[in-house]
Amino acid sequence: MIKEVNYNADSVMQKGFPTIRKLGAVSPNGESTPFVFHDRLYRLELEDPSRGLDLSVPIHALIRDRETGEVLSRFGEDCYYYSLYTEDDTVYVIGTLSKKPLFCGDTLILFESRDLITWSRRELLSNPGWKLYNTSLTKGPDGYVLCMEASEPAELVGILFTAFFAYSTDLIHWTWMDYGTAFPTHRYLGGPLLRYSRGYYYLIAVTELPCQRYTNYIYRTADFETWEVGFYNPILMPDENDRLISPYAYDMSPELLTKIRTGFLSSNSDIDLCDWQGKTLLSYNAGNQLGFYYMAEAEYDGPVDDFLASFFI
Repeated sequence: MIKEVNYNADSVMQKGFPTIRKLGAVSPNGESTPFVFHDRLYRLELEDPSRGLDLSVPIHALIRDRETGEVLSRFGEDCYYYSLYTEDDTVYVIGTLSKKPLFCGDTLILFESRDLITWSRRELLSNPGWKLYNTSLTKGPDGYVLCMEASEPAELVGILFTAFFAYSTDLIHWTWMDYGTAFPTHRYLGGPLLRYSRGYYYLIAVTELPCQRYTNYIYRTADFETWEVGFYNPILMPDENDRLISPYAYDMSPELLTKIRTGFLSSNSDIDLCDWQGKTLLSYNAGNQLGFYYMAEAEYDGPVDDFLASFFI
C-alpha cells in the first residue's frame, strides 16, 4: 500500500519558501518543455489552434529557439500531450496517440532527433483500453522511469487523474510497475513532471483546489512506495505577475494580449524545467482551465537539483 508522508506538529521549515520569479508570457501554446541542446536554449511546445475544442484541426509538437523565436520543426500531428527528454546528443519527444474523438489514447509514440529538424518515430508503449494523457520520462540509477497520467481503467484510477509508472533499461522494452504503485489515488493529479535527483524521484503535478483553482504540488520518493509531500507547496499560484509579457514572447496576437491583461486567472499548471546559466528555468501554463491559457516562464536562482531539494528542507 502506498504511504504518503505529510508535515505534522513537529515539522519545521528551515529554509523558507523557495523564491521563484515569474518572467512573463512567452507563447499562446499549451504544455511545453524548456531544454538545452548544444549549449542553446529551446522549447518544445504543444501547438493546438483549436485550444482543445476540435481534433480535426492539425495539432503539432514544435521546437522553438527561445532567443530568436524561430520554429525549427513541427511533427507528431496525430498525437497530443507531448513531453521531452534529452540524453547525450539525442532529443526524445513522447506523444500520446490520440484516439478520435478524444485527445487521449492508449499508445505512446517516441520521436527521436539529433538535429531538432528530422524526426524518426516508433511506438514506445501501449496498454489497450487505457486513457493516457501527459507523460514524463527521467533516468535513475537503474534505468529509465516513465510517468503517465491516466483516467481509465476506472477500477485502477482513483480521483481523476492518477499517475502510473513503467521502467526500462533501453527505452525499448518496458515493464509496468505494479498498478498498486499508482499515485495519488485520493487526490487529483494532472500534468506530471518526473525528475530523478540525488537519490529521489521528484514528482511535480497539478492539484485541483476548490472553486476551479489549479496549482502545482511537489512530492518525492525513493522507492515508489512512500511519498513525501513537499513542505513548501503549492509551487506557483496565479497572481498579477502572470500578466507580464516576456521579451522572449512570440506569436502573441493582439486578442490574446488583451485577454492576458483582463482574463480570469485561476490556474498555474503543467510545470516543466531545465538548467540554464546557473538557474532553474521553469515553463508553465497560466489561465483558467476553461479554454483560456498561455505559456509563461519563471526562474529560480540555482540549479534544478537545488530547486527540487529546496521544497523538503
